[in-house]
Amino acid sequence: MTRLGDITLTLVLVVIAKVSSQVSAFSVGGSLLVATSRRIAIPELLSRQSRSVHVQVPVRFQGTTTRWLTSSLQQQEPVAASAIENPPRVEAAEVVFLVPSTGADVIPSKFGIRSPVDPPSIAEAVEHLARKVNWFSDGKISAQVVPIPQDAVSVPSILDAGVVIALGLTDASDLKAASDLFQARRERNAGTKCHFALDCSQDMDPMVGPFDASSVSLNANLFPWTQAASGMRMRPLMEGDEVDWVKHSVDATWEKGPVRNAKELFAMATQCGDCIGNCVKDEQCNKCLNELTKVDTRDQVLSYRTIVSYESDLLREFSFCILQKHNIFGCNAEIPALPVVQPITTWRGETLTKRTARDILIAHLDDEAAPEGSRKSEVSWKVSAGANVAYDQFPSQNQIFYESVNGRDMWYDPVFRVETVDGRNVWAKRHYKVRDGPTPGSFRFSVLDNGVTSNEFWNIAGVADDLSWCVFHYAGAAGSVGQRYLGGLLCTPDGSLPPMDQWDEIWKALRSVGIQPWELFVVDNDPKSEDYIDAGPPPLDYFRKDVLEAKARKAAKE
Repeated sequence: MTRLGDITLTLVLVVIAKVSSQVSAFSVGGSLLVATSRRIAIPELLSRQSRSVHVQVPVRFQGTTTRWLTSSLQQQEPVAASAIENPPRVEAAEVVFLVPSTGADVIPSKFGIRSPVDPPSIAEAVEHLARKVNWFSDGKISAQVVPIPQDAVSVPSILDAGVVIALGLTDASDLKAASDLFQARRERNAGTKCHFALDCSQDMDPMVGPFDASSVSLNANLFPWTQAASGMRMRPLMEGDEVDWVKHSVDATWEKGPVRNAKELFAMATQCGDCIGNCVKDEQCNKCLNELTKVDTRDQVLSYRTIVSYESDLLREFSFCILQKHNIFGCNAEIPALPVVQPITTWRGETLTKRTARDILIAHLDDEAAPEGSRKSEVSWKVSAGANVAYDQFPSQNQIFYESVNGRDMWYDPVFRVETVDGRNVWAKRHYKVRDGPTPGSFRFSVLDNGVTSNEFWNIAGVADDLSWCVFHYAGAAGSVGQRYLGGLLCTPDGSLPPMDQWDEIWKALRSVGIQPWELFVVDNDPKSEDYIDAGPPPLDYFRKDVLEAKARKAAKE
C-alpha cells in the first residue's frame, strides 16, 4: 500500500515546482538565476503569491474522499470502549451539521459508493463525520448533528456556532429555515463565522469569515492579502454538487505574507541552491517540475502519478534538502493520538505475544519465520480494501513483512502499481523499518521516502485464526511537511474480498478502531488485467533479496 508520506511529498513538490517554474534555479550566495525565458527580480518575487497546503481529513462524498481538517462522522454503532477513552475537553470551536428535519435516518447518503456494502443514511454518515471532527482536531473542536429546526434562527447553539454546514436538504421548509439562518448569521456574526451548504437542492451563498459571497467587499477583490480575499479563495472548495475533497487547495494564496515568503525563498537559495540547480539542469528532474506545474495542485493522485513518472536521485535530493534537512517551510506534525486504539490481545486461543504478532505480519510469505497456516507465497498480504481514497486508488497492493538480519527489527515493503502520466504502468516500491510497539500487536514504522521521513503507529485490529483476513489500523505523520493521517486496511492472502459469512467479524474489528465498512474502497488486484500485464512482474523481492543474502552469509559464519 502506498503510504501517506508519498502523497504528502507530492503535494509539497507540486508547490515547490510551481515556485521553481518561475524561480528555476538559485546560485550559491543567494543571487537568482532564472532558467525560464525571463529574469525575476527580488521585488517581484516578494509580491508573488505564496503557496500553503490545507491538510484535510478523509471522508467519502459522492464517490470521492472528503479531505477537510474538521471532517468525519459519529458511528451509529458506538466505537468499542478500547477505541475511545476519556473524550477530551473541547477548547477551540464547534461545528454544527444540519440534516433534513425528517427522514435523515432512512435517506441514503452519497457516502460509500465504492465500498463493498450499501451506503449509510445521511444521519449515520454525518454522525460519523461529527465524531472524526473531534479526533482530527485533537479534541479541540466538537461537532453535533442537528435535524434542522424550522426556527433555527432562534437556537443560540446554531446561530452562534463557529461553522454551520447544511447537508442534503431538499424539503422547501428545510431550505427556507437554512436560508433564514444563514442570513441571520451574516447580520449577527459578520466577519467571524463560516457556513455553507453541500448537496442541497437550492444554492445558498457561503460565508467564510470576512468573505460573504452574497455581498462581496472591495477588499476581497482588490487586496489579495486581506482576510476577505483569503475567504474568497476558499469558496471554490464549497461549491458544486460534487465536492471532490480528495483535491484540496495548495494553489496560490497570500496567507504567508511577503516577509515569510522572502525568508523561505532566501533559505532555498542559500541552503539548497545546488540541489535546485542540479534538478533544473537535469532533463528528467526538470521535466518533473515542469509537469507538476500543469497539474491541478489539489489533485493528489495525479500529482503523485507525476512524481512516480519521473522519480530520480536528483529529485529526492531536491526534496530532502528543502523539506527534511532544513525544513525551510517550518512544518511540524505529530502522530494523531485519537482515537485511542488497542490491538487484539489473543490469537488462536492464546495470549498474543510480540513473537506471534510478528507472525501475523509475516503471514503468507515464504519465510522461515512464517506461522502455521501460511500459504508460503511471494507476499505476506494483499490489500483487499482500504479506508483512504488517495492511496486506495492505486491497484495491485502487495505487502511484504520480514525480519531484519539481526532479528531485532522487521522490514515492510509495500509494492503497488501506478499508471504514469504518459500511460505506462509501473511498479512503485517502498522500504519501511518496523519496530515492536509498547504492547504486542502494535508496531512503529518509519521510512525516508523521496527525501521525506514518515513515522507511523500500526495496530493489529483483528485477524482470522486461519489467516484468511487481517485488519490493520494506522496513524502517522510526515513532520517536515506538516501532515498527519489515520487509516485502516483489510488484507487477505490474494487481495480478494473475504466471504460474506466473515464480514460481521471483520466489520466489528473495523468499528473497534473507528472505521465504518462503508468508508472502505475496494482495491483492484486483478492479475489478469491488461494494465497489470503491461507493468510486468512486480519486483516483490527488490529489497528482501539483499536481506536474505546477508542472512545466508551470517549463517555460514556461525
